[in-house]
Amino acid sequence: MFGIMLFLHLAGLVIWLGSLFAIVVMLIMLKKQLGSQESNTLAQRIIRTFSRFAHPSAVFVLISGVFMIIQMGMGSGKPLWLEVMEKGGGTIILLGLIFTGILGSKVKKRLDVPGQAQPVKLSGYMIAMSTVIVLTLSVVLVVSLKL
Repeated sequence: MFGIMLFLHLAGLVIWLGSLFAIVVMLIMLKKQLGSQESNTLAQRIIRTFSRFAHPSAVFVLISGVFMIIQMGMGSGKPLWLEVMEKGGGTIILLGLIFTGILGSKVKKRLDVPGQAQPVKLSGYMIAMSTVIVLTLSVVLVVSLKL
């Protein structure tokens, strides 16, 4: 059972990070064209579509991670890498879900304003997404190296 949960955990992690990375890259490419109705609609669709993959897969990573930690049953004598994975990874997932969800809905509302002549500012959303990606990859690094 642990092997299946590990596979599902890693698959969810790949889908989650891939979706976040796709949003960041596509919005960077669209940044100069934002302001027109077509570009704003496309940016909205990108955020909505990839968020449909990112948010459920992040929840799945969290749930499968909790199940794996329970199955390990190590008690209080856990190594550092397991503590980082358990506490750091869980915190990053929860905060990432909250911040990207809230900021994503705010950005979608700003992009939905009809007849907008100036480009929509996406810097806060992009910084939040990039921060979640970097923090998640740092947890993966610590766990991979088993520090």
